[in-house]
Amino acid sequence: MRASFPAVAASAVIVLVSTWAQTRTLHSDTLARYEAITSYCEQADPASAAQYGLKLADLTRGHSTQEIAADRSSSSYRNAMAQANATLSKASLTTGESGCSEFLAEK
Repeated sequence: MRASFPAVAASAVIVLVSTWAQTRTLHSDTLARYEAITSYCEQADPASAAQYGLKLADLTRGHSTQEIAADRSSSSYRNAMAQANATLSKASLTTGESGCSEFLAEK
Protein backbone atom coordinates (compact mmCIF):
# COMPACT_ATOMS: atom_id res chain seq x y z
CA MET A 1 0.00 0.00 0.00
CA ARG A 2 1.33 3.42 -0.95
CA ALA A 3 0.83 6.49 1.19
CA SER A 4 -0.21 9.74 -0.43
CA PHE A 5 2.44 12.42 -0.75
CA PRO A 6 0.53 14.96 1.41
CA ALA A 7 0.23 12.40 4.20
CA VAL A 8 3.95 11.63 4.01
CA ALA A 9 4.88 15.33 3.97
CA ALA A 10 2.62 16.11 6.93
CA SER A 11 4.09 13.18 8.82
CA ALA A 12 7.59 14.45 8.05
CA VAL A 13 6.84 17.85 9.60
CA ILE A 14 5.37 16.18 12.68
CA VAL A 15 8.32 13.77 13.02
CA LEU A 16 10.81 16.60 12.66
CA VAL A 17 8.98 18.58 15.33
CA SER A 18 8.67 15.66 17.73
CA THR A 19 12.40 14.94 17.48
CA TRP A 20 13.29 18.04 19.49
CA ALA A 21 10.52 17.46 22.03
CA GLN A 22 12.04 14.20 23.21
CA THR A 23 15.03 15.86 24.84
CA ARG A 24 16.08 19.14 26.43
CA THR A 25 19.71 18.37 25.66
CA LEU A 26 20.60 20.44 22.65
CA HIS A 27 22.18 18.38 19.89
CA SER A 28 23.40 19.92 16.66
CA ASP A 29 21.05 17.82 14.52
CA THR A 30 18.08 18.74 16.71
CA LEU A 31 18.98 22.43 16.50
CA ALA A 32 19.25 22.18 12.72
CA ARG A 33 15.86 20.52 12.34
CA TYR A 34 14.24 22.98 14.68
CA GLU A 35 15.73 25.97 12.88
CA ALA A 36 14.67 24.53 9.51
CA ILE A 37 11.11 24.06 10.76
CA THR A 38 11.04 27.52 12.31
CA SER A 39 12.30 29.16 9.12
CA TYR A 40 9.87 27.18 6.98
CA CYS A 41 6.91 28.00 9.23
CA GLU A 42 7.79 31.69 9.43
CA GLN A 43 7.51 31.79 5.63
CA ALA A 44 4.42 29.56 5.41
CA ASP A 45 2.61 31.44 8.19
CA PRO A 46 4.08 34.97 8.40
CA ALA A 47 1.28 36.18 10.67
CA SER A 48 2.62 33.86 13.39
CA ALA A 49 6.33 34.47 12.73
CA ALA A 50 6.92 35.89 16.21
CA GLN A 51 5.46 32.76 17.81
CA TYR A 52 7.86 30.56 15.85
CA GLY A 53 10.73 32.73 17.02
CA LEU A 54 9.61 32.27 20.61
CA LYS A 55 9.57 28.49 20.18
CA LEU A 56 13.14 28.60 18.89
CA ALA A 57 14.17 30.83 21.79
CA ASP A 58 12.60 28.33 24.19
CA LEU A 59 14.63 25.49 22.66
CA THR A 60 17.91 27.37 22.97
CA ARG A 61 17.21 28.86 26.42
CA GLY A 62 19.95 27.88 28.86
CA HIS A 63 22.45 27.12 26.11
CA SER A 64 25.37 29.47 25.60
CA THR A 65 26.00 31.40 22.41
CA GLN A 66 29.28 29.49 22.05
CA GLU A 67 27.51 26.12 22.36
CA ILE A 68 24.97 27.09 19.71
CA ALA A 69 27.69 28.43 17.39
CA ALA A 70 29.66 25.18 17.78
CA ASP A 71 26.55 23.16 16.96
CA ARG A 72 25.88 25.26 13.87
CA SER A 73 29.42 24.73 12.58
CA SER A 74 29.27 20.93 12.88
CA SER A 75 28.81 18.52 9.99
CA SER A 76 25.93 16.91 11.90
CA TYR A 77 24.11 20.26 11.87
CA ARG A 78 24.74 20.81 8.16
CA ASN A 79 23.57 17.31 7.26
CA ALA A 80 20.44 17.53 9.39
CA MET A 81 19.64 21.00 8.00
CA ALA A 82 19.97 19.74 4.42
CA GLN A 83 17.73 16.75 5.13
CA ALA A 84 15.11 18.84 6.92
CA ASN A 85 15.04 21.48 4.19
CA ALA A 86 14.74 18.80 1.50
CA THR A 87 11.81 17.22 3.34
CA LEU A 88 10.07 20.52 4.01
CA SER A 89 10.51 21.72 0.44
CA LYS A 90 8.31 18.83 -0.72
CA ALA A 91 5.37 19.79 1.48
CA SER A 92 2.38 21.47 -0.15
CA LEU A 93 1.27 24.81 1.24
CA THR A 94 -1.77 23.23 2.89
CA THR A 95 0.30 20.43 4.42
CA GLY A 96 2.93 22.90 5.59
CA GLU A 97 0.38 25.18 7.21
CA SER A 98 -1.18 22.20 8.99
CA GLY A 99 2.21 21.00 10.22
CA CYS A 100 3.13 24.49 11.38
CA SER A 101 -0.12 24.81 13.32
CA GLU A 102 0.69 21.55 15.08
CA PHE A 103 4.20 22.82 15.72
CA LEU A 104 2.84 25.87 17.54
CA ALA A 105 0.47 23.68 19.54
CA GLU A 106 3.33 21.45 20.82
CA LYS A 107 4.26 22.13 24.40
